[in-house]
Amino acid sequence: MAYLNGEWLDREAREEEITQRYRLVDAYKKLAKSGSLTEYDLDQWENVVAELEKLERVHRAEHDVLFFTYEYFSEDRNPDNNSNLIPKGQTLEGAASFHITLCGLLDQIVKGDISENVAWSVGRRHAKTAYLSNSYLCHQITFRMQKYIVEVSETTDVAGDFIKWTVNQLKFNEKLREDFGPLLHPKPSMNEVDNKYEFITTTGTKVEAKGIGTQMRGLRHLSERPGLFILDDLESAENTNTPETRAKNLHWFRSEMLEALGFGGICVYMGTIVHYDSLLNHVLTKGKDFVSRKFPAILSWSEREDLWDEWRRIYVEDRPDAKELARSFYRSNEEEMTKGTEVLWPQMYTYLYFMEKRESMGARAFNQEYLGNPVDEESQIFDPEQFTYYIDSELEELTLDYYAGIDFAMGKEKGDYSAIITLARNRDTGVCYVTDVFLRRVHPDVLLNETVDRALRFQYEGIAVEAQQAQEWFAHKLAEELRRKGYPTHRRLKEIKQRMRKALRIESLLPDIQSGKIRFKRDQRLLIEMFEMYPNHNHDDGPDALHMAYDAARLRRKRVVDKPAYM
Repeated sequence: MAYLNGEWLDREAREEEITQRYRLVDAYKKLAKSGSLTEYDLDQWENVVAELEKLERVHRAEHDVLFFTYEYFSEDRNPDNNSNLIPKGQTLEGAASFHITLCGLLDQIVKGDISENVAWSVGRRHAKTAYLSNSYLCHQITFRMQKYIVEVSETTDVAGDFIKWTVNQLKFNEKLREDFGPLLHPKPSMNEVDNKYEFITTTGTKVEAKGIGTQMRGLRHLSERPGLFILDDLESAENTNTPETRAKNLHWFRSEMLEALGFGGICVYMGTIVHYDSLLNHVLTKGKDFVSRKFPAILSWSEREDLWDEWRRIYVEDRPDAKELARSFYRSNEEEMTKGTEVLWPQMYTYLYFMEKRESMGARAFNQEYLGNPVDEESQIFDPEQFTYYIDSELEELTLDYYAGIDFAMGKEKGDYSAIITLARNRDTGVCYVTDVFLRRVHPDVLLNETVDRALRFQYEGIAVEAQQAQEWFAHKLAEELRRKGYPTHRRLKEIKQRMRKALRIESLLPDIQSGKIRFKRDQRLLIEMFEMYPNHNHDDGPDALHMAYDAARLRRKRVVDKPAYM
């Protein structure tokens, strides 16, 4: 009812109308209390209450894009509308935290609290188009906030499909039309401009669809330059597959698109990262004039990587029922396997969904498209395709000495892994085999027990444990517990106080990995992934622990036999 008697009410006028209707409601209440209320008064009272509800609905929606989306485009709040964005049963109160955050950003732009350009990376299938290109675009038009809006996507056709949804809402969403007025006539011929690529509303707002790389210079609508650019998934594998196309995209973005924006205008750019050197990743990491943020599909990983390794072993077995067997294993261990996990949109996706997605896509593609963490092929140091892999049977006839590297996550970044990497060194050749990998987010007592168990099982010739600052406490505690179990720590446990930068330590492994002196098992997925994504992986605890174990193996070439305790 912000559209009152054929006239649009701005926020100030709307507030006056709301106040006036509250006064009328109070007056009718007094009439009812005195017994003087007539049938006519009762009808008028009902009309005033209905108008008040509509006015307050519109008033709230102006600065609350999430409310606007649910009120006008959800099955529960507007069941008679076609092409609703929010399915039945999903309510505003149960909205995902990510969508609340996303719409909160859009609210800040609406209110003028943010004047900088905005760039966000979001994993695939997280409804960014629904909120940005659909609801937010419609919001800006209905509230008469922009005179010229340009929607940009991978191609002009795709952008045209995005604006088509808004066209249909402006024409056929009765609740929207009742509250905001007839902004487009249902018949295209009755509108000033109305085709797949552009339209002009009855209030003079122009919306135009454009593709990446298209002509932007000189864009005008009457005297107006674009006041809002909505950029939604500009890139794909096809338009980022060569250095030349990526450079061309960046040049177009800087010299044409941003330059076409009107004074005081704003660019809102959201998408999925499709390449390390993509335009979106460049804007996120190097764009000084953009407020940027990444939203990975997985916010927190499982504390029980060991159970997921077993699930993965079952999942990839060469048998037709492997997927169902893996799911059965998951159902039996779900509570432990989901401990510590958090996904961006829990109302839609489970942690299991993303684990299966990662197996089908491969870790590299998954990390790029769902976590926003692409591999820089030019700076990539470790290539798992060049690693040397072994199977357990190859070790049966070898004489092996075992070494361990331990990296305790205490005092480091939230979410870091504690690591125990076990190496088996062939006495005859010096080749080292990664035989056991422990990478988990655990409390100190769990890591302590896991280390002691492995020391007794593998009878380590040497243990290297990091003892930087707070980690020194753990090293002392470990030595004490091992001595209590009879393990000779005085010659075999070495506390490491690193003097070399971590990057240099990890990269020093490259020659021996490439030559096959360090060998892996293919099921050591997380460790191999850390190497593959290095230096862009969020965690490098595994490679660092491997370096410590390998250092211990190289320094202790001669096997030392300690006297038994009874001699």
